[in-house]
Amino acid sequence: MTWYIELGKAADTLVNYILKVKKGEDVLIYGDDVLDDAVLKATAASVKSAGGTPTIVIYETREISFSEPPKPLAAAMMDSDVTVEFSAKAILYTQAQTNALKRNRAYICLTSLDREAMVRTIGWVNYPKMAELGDKLAEITNKAEEIKITSPSGTDFSAKIGGRKFENFGGTADKRKVIMLGGQTGGSPIEKTENGVLAFDGNVWPPDEIKSNIRTPIKCKVEKGIITDISGGSEADILRRYLASFKDPNMYRIAHVCYGYHPLARVTGDISEVERVWGCFQVGWGTQGPLLRPDLAGSYGWRAASHDDGIILKASIYLDGDPVQKDGKFVQPELLEIIKEMGVEQ
Repeated sequence: MTWYIELGKAADTLVNYILKVKKGEDVLIYGDDVLDDAVLKATAASVKSAGGTPTIVIYETREISFSEPPKPLAAAMMDSDVTVEFSAKAILYTQAQTNALKRNRAYICLTSLDREAMVRTIGWVNYPKMAELGDKLAEITNKAEEIKITSPSGTDFSAKIGGRKFENFGGTADKRKVIMLGGQTGGSPIEKTENGVLAFDGNVWPPDEIKSNIRTPIKCKVEKGIITDISGGSEADILRRYLASFKDPNMYRIAHVCYGYHPLARVTGDISEVERVWGCFQVGWGTQGPLLRPDLAGSYGWRAASHDDGIILKASIYLDGDPVQKDGKFVQPELLEIIKEMGVEQ
């Protein structure tokens, strides 16, 4: 079957270009028991070819995402040079991950990525140019004082950046220790300045009951960095009940915001992919882990019972009043030069 060939090429890009696995390194590749294990095996084969030692761990799927992993997996994470996460129920932002980063040279989160998505989002994209676009987005954002977002679904949100650092989360291991799938640049604006309405129409996850099946935009009113009201249709009701079930006020705190610019990402139920849909704007709330706040030198902004992410499609984004993108299409001149070199038609 041809996907074996394409999956192998994607795994080689992951191992050699993104993670830059070195000879003799121990590489942990793990996932829960509902994932597509072909991605684990393909990645392990590429690690072996690169001279590393691959170890695959499959464990029982957690009921709630961002829960602590089983103790044997947590121990394995601590003992690895490079860690690759494919779990459908992410364990990002956990204490186990925080501990592992003291030992890991590189850690990448590829939550829920199956074989087809891995081929498309890693193997079939011009990764170096996409990374260049992400770096440029971070550069221009870090020069701004304020970010404002609107969208056709009803988003009208603004915040002060205030010197907080935006980063290309989808870079390579020579530039970042914690890496995400390429196509996302983000950061954490000053929380008390975050105000307005976020209208999620692309995806909200968790819980699994929503994912990409949003028929009526979920509108979250934000006041001084805290979600104070959730309105919309049945999906909004599900999210409202889900967040209330934690009985944790920190679950309503905005943790980060991100640009999406992966040319081959689709609106699916898999958060790793939909967060990167071209021209989207992504917002996370709940736990604000160390990778979101480099200014805190490895500390959490705050801990919550879990973490959530929502996607706004066809976003218009402004920095100090100047448009970066309009209705999901980038318009900033420096970005357009790179996009042209990528061969992307917006």
